[in-house]
Amino acid sequence: MKTWGCSEMRTVKITSYMNEAQAQALAQFFKRIGFSEFKQLAVSIDEAYLMQEGALKVADALADNGFAPR
Repeated sequence: MKTWGCSEMRTVKITSYMNEAQAQALAQFFKRIGFSEFKQLAVSIDEAYLMQEGALKVADALADNGFAPR
């Protein structure tokens, strides 16, 4: 995976607790959001790619825990 606009960055671990309804809704959100939304909200194209990459990591964690909408 390419890290846009960044050289060396340390990896951080994020832990969150939520109920199943919140997890399902968040998984749906990540399924529905597209790059155009990240681009619209970002201050640069590089930041948009970083935002998208981060969102995909969270979506993967949700899927690993059984929240992967079709």
